[in-house]
Amino acid sequence: EEQMEDFLCFYEEWYMELSKFGRLEGLFIADNVGDHMIGHTYAKFRDEEEATDCLQVMHGRYYSGRLILAEYSPVTDFREARCRDFDEDNCQRGGYCNFLHVKPVPFPLMQSLDEDSELDRRAETARKESEERSSSRKKRRREDRGDRERDSHHHHGHHRSRSNERPPRDYDDRGDRHHRSSRSRRD
Repeated sequence: EEQMEDFLCFYEEWYMELSKFGRLEGLFIADNVGDHMIGHTYAKFRDEEEATDCLQVMHGRYYSGRLILAEYSPVTDFREARCRDFDEDNCQRGGYCNFLHVKPVPFPLMQSLDEDSELDRRAETARKESEERSSSRKKRRREDRGDRERDSHHHHGHHRSRSNERPPRDYDDRGDRHHRSSRSRRD
């Protein structure tokens, strides 16, 4: 029972890790003991690009001190690769069978993991969209600030050029010019 609990923890951990790359159509853990199959884990992604991303990131990483050697599998239909006799509990070849003996996982766990990973993907997508919107707003604010600074420099430059000029003059009713004064004149 403890082995099964360890396996289910492993399965859950791997499912959630691999589903970060995209939607998994299946995660199959080999229960075979032959040298050419022991320790094999097969992940089937809905999209080939997601599988490629997963392969590139996971290859060469370590899990529990063991090197992960990820590669594409020639298997496209895991139903055909599975040992039907094993699924019916009567494989005569045992763990050394060349067909895939898939370690069983309770359906409610698979369903729960699928739902959780979908929620995680949606949350990640929303987070990225929010970051993009925030980045766009920051960029617009920087551009607006730059526009205001350019306008301000342009306005100040114009103002500075007028500072060397004489103050504007007013004309009285007779057409005589007078300098403007900040003080009011008394008649």
